[in-house]
Amino acid sequence: MTTQDQAAPPGNRLSVKSTLGSHVIALLAFLALISLFYAPVLLGKRTFSAGDFTDHFFPFSLFLRSELLAGRLPVWNPFTYGGHPFLADIQAGVFYPINLVFLGLSTPFTSDAARLYFLQIEAIFQIVLAGFFTYLLVRSLTGRPLAGFLAGGVFALSGYLTGYPVLQLAILRGGIWLPLVLWLLLHAFDQPRRWRWWIAAALVYAVAFLAGHPQTFLHMSYAVLAWIALLLFKERRNRPQELSIGGYLLRIGLFYMLFAGVIAAQLLPSIEFMRLSVRASADYTFVSGGFPLADTWQALLPQLASRYSPLYVGIPALGLAVLAVGQALRAPDSASRGSVVRSAGDFRLLVAFFALLALVAWLVSYGRNAFLYPLFYRLLPGWNLFQGQERAAYLVAFGLSILAGYGGAALDVVSPRQRRLVALAYGAVVVTGIAVFLVRYQAAGWTAASPAQVGLTVVAALVALGMFVAVLWPAGLARWRLPLVTLLALAQLFVVNRGVNSDAVPLAEQAELPAGALAVQQAVMEQGNVAATVGPLAYQGPPGRVYNEHQIFEDYGMRAGVEELWGSSPLRLSRTAALLEDFPQDRLWQLMGVQHVLNSLPALYQPAEPLAEFPGPDGASHLHRLEQANPRAWVVQTVQSVNDDAALPLLGDASFEPATTALLPPVTDTDGRAGLAAEGLLALPGQNAVKMEQIAPGRLRFDVQSEHGGLLVVSENWMPGWQATIRQTSDGAAAPAPVVRADFALLGVPIDPGESIVDLAYRPKSVRSGIAISVVTLLLLVLAVVVARLRRDKAQASRAQRIVAAMILALVVIGAIVLMLRTFEGRANSTTIGRQQLAAALDHYSASLPADEVRIAQNYPDSDLWRYYQGNVDHLVLPPVRDDPAATVQEIDRLIKEGVQRIVLASQPAGEWDSTGVAQQAISQRYSLLATRQEADWTVQIYARPPDALQPLDEIFVHPGSDMSSAISLTGAEVPAQSLAPGDVLDIYLQWNGPAEALAGSEKVTLQLLDEAGRLAAQSDQPLAASDLGAPATSYAMLIPWQLPAGEYRLIAAVYDPGLDGAPRLQTATGNDHVELAVLRN
Repeated sequence: MTTQDQAAPPGNRLSVKSTLGSHVIALLAFLALISLFYAPVLLGKRTFSAGDFTDHFFPFSLFLRSELLAGRLPVWNPFTYGGHPFLADIQAGVFYPINLVFLGLSTPFTSDAARLYFLQIEAIFQIVLAGFFTYLLVRSLTGRPLAGFLAGGVFALSGYLTGYPVLQLAILRGGIWLPLVLWLLLHAFDQPRRWRWWIAAALVYAVAFLAGHPQTFLHMSYAVLAWIALLLFKERRNRPQELSIGGYLLRIGLFYMLFAGVIAAQLLPSIEFMRLSVRASADYTFVSGGFPLADTWQALLPQLASRYSPLYVGIPALGLAVLAVGQALRAPDSASRGSVVRSAGDFRLLVAFFALLALVAWLVSYGRNAFLYPLFYRLLPGWNLFQGQERAAYLVAFGLSILAGYGGAALDVVSPRQRRLVALAYGAVVVTGIAVFLVRYQAAGWTAASPAQVGLTVVAALVALGMFVAVLWPAGLARWRLPLVTLLALAQLFVVNRGVNSDAVPLAEQAELPAGALAVQQAVMEQGNVAATVGPLAYQGPPGRVYNEHQIFEDYGMRAGVEELWGSSPLRLSRTAALLEDFPQDRLWQLMGVQHVLNSLPALYQPAEPLAEFPGPDGASHLHRLEQANPRAWVVQTVQSVNDDAALPLLGDASFEPATTALLPPVTDTDGRAGLAAEGLLALPGQNAVKMEQIAPGRLRFDVQSEHGGLLVVSENWMPGWQATIRQTSDGAAAPAPVVRADFALLGVPIDPGESIVDLAYRPKSVRSGIAISVVTLLLLVLAVVVARLRRDKAQASRAQRIVAAMILALVVIGAIVLMLRTFEGRANSTTIGRQQLAAALDHYSASLPADEVRIAQNYPDSDLWRYYQGNVDHLVLPPVRDDPAATVQEIDRLIKEGVQRIVLASQPAGEWDSTGVAQQAISQRYSLLATRQEADWTVQIYARPPDALQPLDEIFVHPGSDMSSAISLTGAEVPAQSLAPGDVLDIYLQWNGPAEALAGSEKVTLQLLDEAGRLAAQSDQPLAASDLGAPATSYAMLIPWQLPAGEYRLIAAVYDPGLDGAPRLQTATGNDHVELAVLRN
């Protein structure tokens, strides 16, 4: 028996067929009502107002359509923010079904105006759905179709849904699904053994997430969680024998699991993006804004405080909500409940839920201006991430709409005396409120509205109040009272909110690009590709970017085909935001390859050609073309290791030259360094030529000719997921190459001397894994439905059906196996997958020495790791006894006696077995720390025992033009490794002698690994001043690249002085500039 059937009187129970028919009639009625409300827009007489709808969501829609028609998944958008992860930006709605449906419908129409029209239709259709879904919920709660229509109409025409959510389309897309989720969960708890309700609720909940507004989804999620708790309590109280508490919890868990699996395609990329975005950390002041307390009056007098009145549901609807609360407080007996509720307790419980939902949301909507949001900010997950707490008005409008439906359904069971009492009390409160407003606020100039507008609004409110009281007062309107109050409530909202979000602008005009965007588009097209020589770099590439200093809307680039440095998405990379907001503009233009500047200045502070002048937002706008070309890719020979805090001011320093030096994150940074030198000279300065080609959004190709090699820096925003391949023109074979974060926010790819083709593509693993999880989840769901159907109809199942089911099962199993192999055999961040990554790294770090000379140690006893480690190196626990230094030293002494030359120590994230660092202290007394690496959640330290003696050398290094009195000597060297292992750390020991005064202080030792053709494979630089002159040995570490090709490699040592022009190398006595230390094979 359904909830609706149980709520309805026995004689009025509807068959399934008639119920569906009434639902169709209701949907058509909402379609007619909302179409009439937006008739000027549908007829092309008016368009939605310019703003986020036209300037943000419209360009996003056009870009999404163009990428899908090109057969590409839109993962990267080059036209905003200097490169933006489009799919990961959840507001793009890439996977939102309704968005995709209307994109498909608009495909035959190629004009921008047609796409804008269909986007408007999409918004209007979603308001229709909002009303219809609310109708379904309230009809099931009350058993009254007209009460459901009343509630749905109030929500659809409320000041909230007809206000800014229409223009901020993601809010509207996400907000409409709450009533449907609640309706489906209501039926799921009412019929808990019927899985279709749970599945449908999870799928609709997933659609709400894919709609693309995280803050609205946060509000919705708390409401859904509270609703689940309420229904669980209600069902356990009313029908404890229906299903055990464990049965309910199992279904609730599967509901959330199915939801999570379906949304994985969007969730994983969005989480990856958010962690790197400005939302990763937001302070209280930024997020805590909300309604001023004075905006409370908009619940009675709309559009006086501002253009929008999100708290307004109309005088009649608010009165009905008051009636519903009063009826719940009265605790009706069973005889008076009629068709409204199943029991008095349920009625009170459900009305209290929606009343509390509206009240709590109302208080939260004030933000820091009231007491509740500060508590939510500190105590509840998610409330510290989003600004604009006034958006909680969503739940206020929804809760009051449901209460209005309850009030409408209660009209014919409330006695005339009670109705009149409510009418008088409510009327007195409204009149008093209006009077207080007129006395205190209008006199104080609170609103900018004219006296005539204020007077008209007050009169309209009083007329609506009078008509509402007139409908409630008589005793003889039993059959007509609910229809009349429904007509009154919807008519008032219709009149008040109509035209709030539309302007009398023709569609074609609204879809036109503004004059500034057309001027920029023309200037970029006229210039075409850039060809310039900047110092030792010869560059050819696509047109430079544009820097629009708020003269035209930020996302115009997606429509004009121009790559813009600004954008309007609230989610943007935090490093990009730092460059845009507090950074020298000339250096920003240089780093980001800007060629055109649009601002309000007639002349720039650097050489530029004025191109155009046109009306701007605050006077004239001027378009300039910089005289100096700013390449979008260049080659550097020197790198410097700095953290982000130091990188930003260093990049902005006028004395720093990004054309010759790149800043890389420290080796331990999670961005990785892929075996590049810690810092120093990668190659000798020389001539470089770069030709850049844009294959598609997120795909770049570079033809690089470099005299000595180095690091190719690409002016594109770094994100995890950029992949590079390099093909040397001499051998034609393409090989993967590391992509590092360079110059704080850009891309860097190491290149070899000679000519090479570098392909860069944005292929994030988060997108691939997320899509795989979602596809497998949906396939498993289809399989479960098919199996359940076949089991139910086993007698009628045909052979063909069984074959189809078997094929689907085979596909699902194969897909699940492939996903499992790709996910759990690869490297990721979960505990299980992280151990696999750790095990693989330990194997690399121990591969260059014989197994009996290496030990792998953990500073905690965890046998799980060794299920994944496949190598043959012995392992142990240090300390062997919890927090025992003596036992640890004893164990180290034993390893030395056994001839162990290297210890690879994996430390657990939270020290419990070794809480004071006993392992590191004991190892450091007898071994040297070579390197510290981060593998998943584990810190890995590689220790090596210095050799007892070095191979003797007699090499003297002298500064150019100096005599032997200022020479230093390399008197010994030792390379313990017998071979090279990709991903390993190579330890090298050198002995230096000579007078300290022979050093200028700026010299550096460079250790380089060269392949058979003399090309640089790896490098490590360290200041020579850090070496202990005269000591038995100084240790050095070199990271070996993961993609090291097989072959023979020469290890050389040299000394150079970056303090002199050209960073010349010191010469040996034989006239060479380096010393060969070893020849190793991979």
